[in-house]
Amino acid sequence: MTHPAGGKHEDTPEVTDVTYVESRAAQASPSPQPDSGRLARAVRGRTRTRAEWERREHLGIDHFAFFRGYLERLPLDKLADQYLETGLDLRMARSTLLWIQQRLIAGARRAQDYSAARLLAIPPKRLAAGDGKAQASTEGAAGTGGPNTSTPSTARRPSLEEFAEEHDPDGFYSQRELLELFAEHYPEARPDRRAERNERLRRRQVAALRALQALLAVAPAQHHHCAGWFHPALARRLEHAGIVQLADLFDVITQRGPRWYMQVRGLGEAGAKRLQQWLADHAEPLGRALPAVALTPRRQLTGEAKRAMRAISVQIDGIAPLEWLVWPSTAHAVDVGGTGEVPVGQGSAGTASTGAVTGVMTMTAVILPNHGEGTTSCQTRATNDVDAVKVWLAAVAAGRSPGTVQSYRQHAERFLNWLAFVCRRPLATLTVEDVTAYRAFLAAPPAHWIAPRGTARFTAAWRPFSKPLDEASVRLSMTVLQRMCAWLVKAQYLRFNPFELVAKPRAGGDEGFGAMHVEHVLTDAVWDALEAYWRPRAIHDASAERTLFVLQLGRTTGLRLAELARATVGDLRCTVLSDTGPLWSLSVLGKGSKRREVELAGSLVRRIEAHLAGRGITSAGGGGLQQLVGDPALAKVALIGRLPAKPKRRVGGDLPPGATQGMVQAKAGPSLHAPLTPAALRQVIEHGYREAAQALESESGEAGNALARATPHWLRHTFGTHALEHGAALEVVQKLMGHASIATTSKYLHPEKRRRAADMDKVFGS
Repeated sequence: MTHPAGGKHEDTPEVTDVTYVESRAAQASPSPQPDSGRLARAVRGRTRTRAEWERREHLGIDHFAFFRGYLERLPLDKLADQYLETGLDLRMARSTLLWIQQRLIAGARRAQDYSAARLLAIPPKRLAAGDGKAQASTEGAAGTGGPNTSTPSTARRPSLEEFAEEHDPDGFYSQRELLELFAEHYPEARPDRRAERNERLRRRQVAALRALQALLAVAPAQHHHCAGWFHPALARRLEHAGIVQLADLFDVITQRGPRWYMQVRGLGEAGAKRLQQWLADHAEPLGRALPAVALTPRRQLTGEAKRAMRAISVQIDGIAPLEWLVWPSTAHAVDVGGTGEVPVGQGSAGTASTGAVTGVMTMTAVILPNHGEGTTSCQTRATNDVDAVKVWLAAVAAGRSPGTVQSYRQHAERFLNWLAFVCRRPLATLTVEDVTAYRAFLAAPPAHWIAPRGTARFTAAWRPFSKPLDEASVRLSMTVLQRMCAWLVKAQYLRFNPFELVAKPRAGGDEGFGAMHVEHVLTDAVWDALEAYWRPRAIHDASAERTLFVLQLGRTTGLRLAELARATVGDLRCTVLSDTGPLWSLSVLGKGSKRREVELAGSLVRRIEAHLAGRGITSAGGGGLQQLVGDPALAKVALIGRLPAKPKRRVGGDLPPGATQGMVQAKAGPSLHAPLTPAALRQVIEHGYREAAQALESESGEAGNALARATPHWLRHTFGTHALEHGAALEVVQKLMGHASIATTSKYLHPEKRRRAADMDKVFGS
């Protein structure tokens, strides 16, 4: 036996192996393989998708591990679950697989390693062809018995490597000579030559993959774009939510907590956890890790943990809620009495303001002429503007609903933030020009002053606005601040009230309100579509049942959001009359602490009874709703209750990574029968709108578009409009809705009817 010509007896058979497999594939299947065709369609289906795949530029070690598992013919779903950010989504896994293969082949060609490029293009199942046939041949030979069954050829056949170690330890034979010698010793192995070749190619594939990993693999960095690392569909969702770079993803999770994914449309809790795990797995190359406090549910955070979360977040321009407000260090307080400039930190009574509460600095008021050292004319001990506003809020809270006080605080902290970081003046030096500028600011705040509604106050993501204010909201804000400054003038904290000298936006006229009102009503067609969407889902789903109940209760009572949230079983009233039977109503504590009775339709009463029964709320005697209402033990049960919570981490047990016991509250959560907060109820209603809008978008474009724009207050508008359109007396609707003036209720009349009524007033007098 002689060596092949050229002396490269190791390379020649290997190149022949690749050529042989490619030629056999071409003969057997002139058209593209079905699996590769499906993968290609997944990537090349649309121009936009193709461009997005081109933006995905980074290959990480996870991608190489995923592709090696593919070469070893491991299940694709298990590989995707272990190595990809998209999890068990096989469609995304297949398209990612083809993208990895294309990147590897392109990288091999750039390195001029064309053999590796051809190797990695061979599908693993093609190299598996012949393995089963050879194994069956061997098993058949071993099972036939005969004269050779006891010879070495029927014993366990060694691999070619094991045979070479035994018969050619010095490497004297070429690979072809070694194969011939192997065939002489094991004649039944001749049908396995294809399997041997395939095994050789598999080893070469793995070797090529390792070489390319050293050449192409990169580590993620915070400045990398999400589109460079994640599947285009996922990257597109993140970018639509303003998450462009990996650093943005860190910031959003840190600032918004474990439910950060709510701002990313199409991303659920499972997908969010996979992204969190991806960041955790790459924390070392990224040089940053998610803090444990950011992954702990809000209700479990202690005050210490919230302060820690606030500290690790990045503030923009120092914008913060009232309790965290920090006066900029470059600002100065001016002595309007003419004695000169006073450094920040000097209180209005001439003493040092320490801002000792949790170590947070506070805004500082100016020294007024009658507030010098030794003077006592100011009727409050507040030494700075923040403290003065807090004193005002506490003083006016009595007799007002929590929602009203919260609204006052919101308007005040917006104003103080503007005062500190835009105007940069203390409250006592405010001029009419400043107030005029603030009025314009409310209607068009900068983008970095706006954040989604519901952002946690203890995070730096919080902002004073959820959107620019319309004219009615600007008028309300100016009214609240005028009252605040009037109170501070009476307390002799301020010398004058500049808000009294600046006009507020006019309240909308008939045409303006009418246009807004008609647009902000759920028509019968839209309501029917909304109810039809939720009704079948409410049969077996407690969350869907509650959503449907809330929507029905709001539409048939016209209650405000806070009034709906406060309604309890004890607020139900039943009057039994001999001629009509039981008449039901709901006692409602409305604006200005005024109580009114809202009559309930019979269909709604039956709906309330069914909803309470579904929650397991029954009286001791097991009677109907009348006996239920008379049970004192159930008086404080909310009509709209909470859902049973999903299994949570136990306090002191399985905490988020890096979390400590001090970060988590040990007390139990609220009862299932406790009322929802108005903010939580708003989320329930908005979820009811949005989910139905997405489902109805293709079926009923008009209903889908209306629900996509709807707000919870549309239910109240709908009640007033439908009640008047169906013949209810204006005075009755006024009392049901709790309007102080019948003029407000009359705005719910159809615009044409209101114009006719106005014309009659002109003719015969109002």
